[in-house]
Amino acid sequence: MRLPLSLSRFRHKPQTGFTLVELIMVMVLMGILATVALPRFNFSGFNEVGFRDKLKATIEFARKSAVAQRRITCIALAGNSLALTIDNVPTDAPGAGTCPRQLTLPTSDAACGGPINAVCAPNGVVLAGPVAISFDPLGRPSAAAAYTVTGGTSNYTINVTAETGYVR
Repeated sequence: MRLPLSLSRFRHKPQTGFTLVELIMVMVLMGILATVALPRFNFSGFNEVGFRDKLKATIEFARKSAVAQRRITCIALAGNSLALTIDNVPTDAPGAGTCPRQLTLPTSDAACGGPINAVCAPNGVVLAGPVAISFDPLGRPSAAAAYTVTGGTSNYTINVTAETGYVR
């Protein structure tokens, strides 16, 4: 049935939008999800894993620098930081093995607050291991080494293999 033209403007248009009940249900569900999910968003464990990966990359960088520059590189552990140094002279020259010069890292560590040759453990993470090791120009370490990264309930070990210098 067709309405006369004068009555067509009063015709009922379809409604769009959400009802009040739907809006309240969505808010209730968001509240429930927030109380369940938000406590799980913490950084527990991430600092330890991140520092472990950074430490492994730093040790590998020291080894690769020794091979690339044909110089002895040294790693020194002081507190919760690991510093890299390199020799000024080739291995067969007098005075080799003293590592007097800083080995600049590709990116500086913000946790250290300035040194360009060190990586520092973040708060709550403890670094332990040998006080000093060095890599010769063939990439071999002076001795096998094991560095331990500990924080919270996590405990990670980075091993440097004796003859090959492989870091795992």
